[in-house]
Amino acid sequence: MKVLITGPPGIGKTTLVRKLVERLGDRTVGFWTEEVRDRETGRRRGFRIVTTEGKKKTFASRTFTSRYLVGSYGVNLRYFEDLALPVLERALKEKDKVVVIDEIGKMELFSKPFRELVRRIVYDPRLTVIATIPLRDVHPLVAEIRRLRGAVLIEVTKENRDFLADEVMKLI
Repeated sequence: MKVLITGPPGIGKTTLVRKLVERLGDRTVGFWTEEVRDRETGRRRGFRIVTTEGKKKTFASRTFTSRYLVGSYGVNLRYFEDLALPVLERALKEKDKVVVIDEIGKMELFSKPFRELVRRIVYDPRLTVIATIPLRDVHPLVAEIRRLRGAVLIEVTKENRDFLADEVMKLI
């Protein structure tokens, strides 16, 4: 089973993923991304990756100098790959887990090894996957995943976001 979650930025995709990880507990392997906010101003200043093992690292920031840019955020691929790649490699080996990939977006897709692992994971018929993708096809891989045969695509809206965790749990 492949469950693909989409929706506009800030609608609650990561919140939904975190609820699912909480409900599934140690049956999950993967990661989610979350905003990093300035404590004083509350303004977003970057993004961090958080693994289901509890490891965290900021991988995109307004203060990072990088050739990989999304808006005003510099992306440090090594920081992202240091956490994302090992946990996704583990996901390929542990067939009894639910693989969580939040998100398959512009920043993450700069990484070629990440793209290759994601492709292997989503095409493995033995794996159950919960992944978030952008509304728009920001990369050919996103378009490919969106059209994945047998996948269930769910769009998060203000109207449905409070009960989607129950619906996804029924699917998986």
